[in-house]
Amino acid sequence: MNLKNKIVLVTGAAKGIGLATVKRLLKKEAKVILWDFQSDDLNTAVQSLKNEGHDVFSQVCDVTNKEQVYHNAEVIKKEIGDIDILINNAGTVYTGYMLDRSDAELENMINVNFTSMIYTIRAFMPAMLEKNKGHIVNISSASSLIGAPKLAIYAATKWAVMGLTESLRMEAIKMGKKGVKFSSVHPNFLKKGLFEGTKLNLLGSIFAPGVKSHDAVAKVIVNKAIRWGFHSPKVPWIMNQSVLLRALLPSSLLIKFGNIYGVNNMMDEYTGYKDGR
Repeated sequence: MNLKNKIVLVTGAAKGIGLATVKRLLKKEAKVILWDFQSDDLNTAVQSLKNEGHDVFSQVCDVTNKEQVYHNAEVIKKEIGDIDILINNAGTVYTGYMLDRSDAELENMINVNFTSMIYTIRAFMPAMLEKNKGHIVNISSASSLIGAPKLAIYAATKWAVMGLTESLRMEAIKMGKKGVKFSSVHPNFLKKGLFEGTKLNLLGSIFAPGVKSHDAVAKVIVNKAIRWGFHSPKVPWIMNQSVLLRALLPSSLLIKFGNIYGVNNMMDEYTGYKDGR
């Protein structure tokens, strides 16, 4: 896909994977819209992009607030037009044993990581279906491929994202709308930022390495998912082994195999965003 002049909306766009993706899209001459719920972070990101000579459109948006999502979507349609590509990147994590977290924390994680995608997709997919053209990219995780202690609800939301994306793809095909594409992207844990301190053992670091930078994920989003149309690219590619192992091994052996990599202890030295930010 040629991205020149394509209208692309990125959620959670003020930093991390979102901002890295925005920068790659701008290099491809896309027209990019940034959404983020943190106004200060958003203003900083937008100003930095403008200082580099880029013209971008931004809106403060809490994607868990459906009224705000639908209102902002209407503004975009009136001022810019129908978007061509929706990248649902907004996400958060609360680590630790599920029973040690509050209902409010777990509900927020579900709402940010999964429920919000229902709102954004319902806001923008109808126009794509009408034109039979468009692409929705949902950021999932390697946690959708195999479970992990202290990530139960986080993993559950990412499994949900994978199921949502696959089912919507099948629905579009059934409706005769093959021009509307869907991708879920599955990064392993990032060594810096949201998952800093997450660590597998030596064997795990070889066969399931963490992702070095946000841009490494952004590169896969822009190239593999959007430009080349991959349905569910993994980051790094070797994470596809998890799909193979799940297909070949019974669950009991899969868990033991994961523990050989150090999955059972991977969150014990976590130092990232413990409050979900």
